[in-house]
Amino acid sequence: MASKILWTIFVFSCLQLWQNTVDAGALKFCATTKKLSRTNDALMRTCKDIQHKASEINCVIVDDRLTCLRMLVSGLVDFTVLEPEDLTILHTDVIEKSDVLITHELKTFSENQPQHDVEMIALVKNKFDNMWTTKDKRLCYIGFELGYTPTYHYHYTSYFERWIIMKQCDSKKTLLENRIADLSQHFESACIAGPWSLDSAYDGVLKSKYKNLCALCGSPVGCYEGDRFYGMQGAINCLLENVGDIAWLNRDDVKPHFAELASYGFSMLCPDGMFIPLSANKTCTWIAEPRPTIVARSDVADRVTKTVTDMGNSGKLFYPVIHASYKFSHLANMTPALTPEDYTRRFPGYSSSRVLTTCHPERTIRWCVSSNIEANKCGWMQAAAVAMDIEPRISCIQQKDRKSALEAVRDDRCDIYVAKPEEELNARSMNLTPIAHMISNKDLEASRFAAIVRKDAKYKNFNDLRGAKACFSGYKSVGWNAFFSYLRNSSSSWDCEDEKAISQFFNQTCVYGLNEKNTTVPKNLYSLCNKTHFEDKLGPEENAFKCLMKGGDVAFVNVSAAKQYYSSFSIFHMNYRMLCQDESYEGARPCFIAETTLGSVLGSKNITQVRKEEIYLMLLSLDRFFGRTYDRETAMFTLYGPFEGQSDVIFPDNTQHLQKHVADLRHGRTYEEILESLQDKVECGMSGSSSLSNSVIVIFSVVIFNALRTFST
Repeated sequence: MASKILWTIFVFSCLQLWQNTVDAGALKFCATTKKLSRTNDALMRTCKDIQHKASEINCVIVDDRLTCLRMLVSGLVDFTVLEPEDLTILHTDVIEKSDVLITHELKTFSENQPQHDVEMIALVKNKFDNMWTTKDKRLCYIGFELGYTPTYHYHYTSYFERWIIMKQCDSKKTLLENRIADLSQHFESACIAGPWSLDSAYDGVLKSKYKNLCALCGSPVGCYEGDRFYGMQGAINCLLENVGDIAWLNRDDVKPHFAELASYGFSMLCPDGMFIPLSANKTCTWIAEPRPTIVARSDVADRVTKTVTDMGNSGKLFYPVIHASYKFSHLANMTPALTPEDYTRRFPGYSSSRVLTTCHPERTIRWCVSSNIEANKCGWMQAAAVAMDIEPRISCIQQKDRKSALEAVRDDRCDIYVAKPEEELNARSMNLTPIAHMISNKDLEASRFAAIVRKDAKYKNFNDLRGAKACFSGYKSVGWNAFFSYLRNSSSSWDCEDEKAISQFFNQTCVYGLNEKNTTVPKNLYSLCNKTHFEDKLGPEENAFKCLMKGGDVAFVNVSAAKQYYSSFSIFHMNYRMLCQDESYEGARPCFIAETTLGSVLGSKNITQVRKEEIYLMLLSLDRFFGRTYDRETAMFTLYGPFEGQSDVIFPDNTQHLQKHVADLRHGRTYEEILESLQDKVECGMSGSSSLSNSVIVIFSVVIFNALRTFST
């Protein structure tokens, strides 16, 4: 609730600033940006035009459609454009109340062509008795809905499968493998070319196991996207070449081939099990997809209808605004305006396609979050995943803080949690393991840590730093753990406990976050902090670099954060340099002490391999549909980026994609390797008092031995 209030205040403030320059009575239209910058330039330009030339409408521009939906139901905007899957979210728990109406439909056909953009039909050979005799037939399939194509459409393949195949739920298989096994058992053979899984390694495993589903392809061994029977046209060609008996196709794509296919003995199979001849004037639709629509708050719906439809004034100027984000031929006026339920009922099969079936017991993934804002984002992510039929389903479970969230995964009260790099060492001690890593290809230095010294410093290697003044961004931070790992590997003389070893190595230290209140750590771990004067507006990495600027000798910090902070003072490389662990490395390559990911999705080591793969596939699906790529003309939901005005909510904003392994990071040691080394048992603490203790034990043993020998004689 608190996060919703903050979001409302934030957006309301933005709208108030906008309203200072426009008529207070103008309708507020929520527009969504697109991937291409030139398209966004067009959106900004057309919004500016309508603001200057008409007073009825102004724009509020955001990154995704669900942000528009949140603003719409909160009364912060008056109308927006939504896709059909967005409408299903209006009746989920994430929205307390929605009172909206559909005023217009974005059509791509002229008025005298009432066809649907997506209208799925099933074509079968006439030898079928009814729909239940599809078993042991040959399937020409358009593929699973995983491809990346410019003209991509959702074709509801899982809906078709639910009608004709009894679903199996083998607990030893992932939900995806259960689906593929069902197809393999039901059909004699098939061509399902293209990706079956977003995990390419798992994709290969499945194709090797269920070879009959590639048997009809032009290249059965490959079964890839390049196959001549791949996709919609490929499935049509599969029928035209008399390879298969049944196919699930978009009517508009296959209609030009009706006459030829009819001559080969094909008919349309209806959901009721009946057959009808192939004809341009007849149809037997299984499912038709609604179009994008203009959705308005009910209290202003009439005004939106009138203003947008008025082509003489604002309506004429408004068309280019929508054209900047959507391709359509004209806006069809819905008179009267319809509720979302009444609108979707006009499309055969669509409402029933939203009734989802799943295995029992359900394999819901319990996702831990640690704040109100994270819980809010997780709720919208959960709703978006359901709308896109992503499985397994997500259940958001809120904990009081980040530490409690990790403990909940350890105690099997949650399945996963998104952890920061500095939390991973502690997480591993709880028997947690990474399932996926957040990767950024954009700013590589954001994932790299180094020991930074002044350019004219005398230090040539890490060993030279003994007795120096050091700055760390936190206790057990990435820089801290990386340097302690170096100490452990360099000599067995250092103490086994990290705080003691680092305290002994450096004369004075400032560890951000430690102070005199931390009575259990050596005082010299925070003795240098008094000279730094930390700034609350800066993050730990920036404050640690400021410690270097204010008198420290070395800072173990994130390279990108240090450079960005120092850029407001001077040029980084003219005054600072990265210190290599060994001077022999200098000049050969950049001297990073650690390369991290942006964080990891952690789960328990105790989960089965099937469960781990299932969670990973779900994460890849979220990345696929809500990450940096998306299929519709605008993004539905933004997985990576600010949420309700706050950065790094659940996922870091800079995340580009998710991946399972991080071995391809090329410079220095990966943080994964450092964490593993810190968990290894090594000899340590062998100097000083420890050596003396060992000597005393040896002498004492000799004395006892001699005494016993004397006694025995």
